[in-house]
Amino acid sequence: MAQRREPGVLVLAKELSAAIEKHVEEREYSPTYLISEIGAKLSRVLIGGVLDQIENRGSEDDPFYTARVIDPNGDFYYLQAGQYNPEGAVALSKLEIGVPVLCVGKARARTPEDSERTYVSVQPENIRAVSMDEVNHWAIKACDHLMRRINANKAFEKDADALKRANLTPREINGLELSKGFYPTVAVENYAALLYDCLTRLAGGDLPETKNFTGKFEPAGAAPETEIPEVKETVEEAPKKENPGDHETKVMELIKEMDEGDGIYYDDLGSAALKEEVDGPMLDVILDSLSDQGLIFQPRFNHYKEA
Repeated sequence: MAQRREPGVLVLAKELSAAIEKHVEEREYSPTYLISEIGAKLSRVLIGGVLDQIENRGSEDDPFYTARVIDPNGDFYYLQAGQYNPEGAVALSKLEIGVPVLCVGKARARTPEDSERTYVSVQPENIRAVSMDEVNHWAIKACDHLMRRINANKAFEKDADALKRANLTPREINGLELSKGFYPTVAVENYAALLYDCLTRLAGGDLPETKNFTGKFEPAGAAPETEIPEVKETVEEAPKKENPGDHETKVMELIKEMDEGDGIYYDDLGSAALKEEVDGPMLDVILDSLSDQGLIFQPRFNHYKEA
C-alpha cells in the first residue's frame, strides 16, 4: 500500500515557530506532526517570503545549508538542508539572497539536550525563486487559512453546534482538539492581531529590514525586532511572471484532459504541470485555490477531478 502524501499546509512564520508540540498517530508510516497553538496539523508546509540569508556551514564535499526566509509579516522561517536532504541543499545553493521564494518542506522541532528551548525549522523538499506577486498570492491564501483556524477556535469555545457550523474537515477538527490538549491557555486574539498585521502589510506592499544572520535558529516564541522600509528595488528587479490565474487555467485544463473517469493522480498531474512551467510548490497553491473555489475535488486520496 502506497504511503499517504501529506498536504503542504500554508502557515505564517509566527504560527509555525510556536508549534513546538509533536504528535504521532497510531498508524503505519505516520509522520511526526507539529501541532500549532491554534490547531494547524503540520508535517509538510508550504511557506513563502524573501530569502534573507543563506550560509553553507558544512564543506563543499559535505554541504549543510542554513537559511532564513522572511514572511510578509516580517517574521522568520529557518531552513536547513544537508546530506539527508540533498535535493533541498542543491536547490538552496542555486538561490541568491534577496529573491522572493516559495518552498515546500518538512516542519521539524528540535530541543537540544542541554536546553529547554525548542527550535523549529523547515527541511526544504523544493524551493524556487518567484515574483513578489506570487508571494503575495500565497500570503493571501495563508491568511485565509489562518482566519479559518481562528474562527474554528472561537466556535470551539462556544458550543458543539457552533463547531459544526464551522464546516471543518476531520483533519482540522483533530488538529484543533490536539492543540487544546497541548496548549490549554492560548490567547487566540494574538493570532487575530497577526492576521490583521499581515493583511495590513500586504495592503501597503512593504517588507521589513533584516538583521545580520548568525546561522543559528531563534527559539520558538522569540520575536526579533524589525523595521519596515520600502523595498521597491527588489520588486522592480523581479522578472515578470505570468498571472497566477493563467497557471490555474492550465492546471484546470490538464485535469479535464487527463481524467479518465476516476480523477488524475497527483504525481501524474505534477509531471504534466511541470511541462507547463508549474512546479510542485505552485501546483500545491493552485490545487488549494481550485478546491476552495469548488472547481475540483478529490474522489479519493491524491486524485483530483473537475467538480
